[in-house]
Amino acid sequence: MEMERRLHQRYQVQYEARVTKRGQRESTRGRVLDISQSGMSLDLPIQLEPGDAVQLEMADSIVTARVAHSTPDGSSYRTGIEVIRVTLGATDLSYLLQRTLLEVLPATPGLETVDTQCG
Repeated sequence: MEMERRLHQRYQVQYEARVTKRGQRESTRGRVLDISQSGMSLDLPIQLEPGDAVQLEMADSIVTARVAHSTPDGSSYRTGIEVIRVTLGATDLSYLLQRTLLEVLPATPGLETVDTQCG
């Protein structure tokens, strides 16, 4: 049996995300595969460079992050990101994302829920 060598436990998730590189208009669709204390792992159809600033949109939530690595994985790229800030919306998906992030990345700025109801 092979021993897990990762520094932090990974929580498997399946979140669809739209990923935009800072300074660019075009975005790409990808999937968040797991979340750990060190960040998130994504499956993307494009390769990003380490250090690239990116924004992930999931439902009405936004994650601001920096690319740590991007490795070819078949016809896509396994991309690791370091989460910098989270802005949560009020949908059920945002609630699930908030619960996961509060457990795994509790010190991340922005985990408070943003009230999208005006009035």
